[in-house]
Amino acid sequence: MSQPVRVLKKTLRKEMSNLLNQIPPEKIEEESNIVTEKVISSQQYQSSTYISVYLSMPKAEISTKSIVYDIFNQGKICYVPRWDGESMEMVKLESLDDYSSLKLNKWGIQEPDHDQIRDTGLAFDLNRNRLGHGKGYYDGYLTKCRQWTKPPLTMALALDSQILKDKDVPVTNHDQQPDFIISPYHDIGI
Repeated sequence: MSQPVRVLKKTLRKEMSNLLNQIPPEKIEEESNIVTEKVISSQQYQSSTYISVYLSMPKAEISTKSIVYDIFNQGKICYVPRWDGESMEMVKLESLDDYSSLKLNKWGIQEPDHDQIRDTGLAFDLNRNRLGHGKGYYDGYLTKCRQWTKPPLTMALALDSQILKDKDVPVTNHDQQPDFIISPYHDIGI
């Protein structure tokens, strides 16, 4: 990654982290409810059997708890991310009991093993570019998925504050765009 893009990303990550940590919990819950309804009523979700979903932090991002419950209630198959120190993979949860039994890590995120990582994105622009947390795990995983015969659709979930309306996310050739971005008031790519 070139130095100027790296510096731009680092600066934007810090700005977004500060902004997101100031959002009141009730606002996150309200926006999470709107996004959850949009996701579970979308044609893409309805027609899918296998769903990979991040397990959300207690603040600063869309809660995925209701989506996980709906996946099992609809008889779909649920996968969640796990990191092995080098790369990310998706692991299958067998049931809601399996989900409920997951322990919380030091960030308050449920995880299937002690080495699970969450990387949903700090910011998104109107061109579907995504600013992650800087480790590249989702970009690497999506690069592999896009080589499959039938690559999965990717749907990013974002709080309204995570959508950059007046600037672009700095990107490199390694950065992967989600197919869709769903936020309470902006749906991008749909």
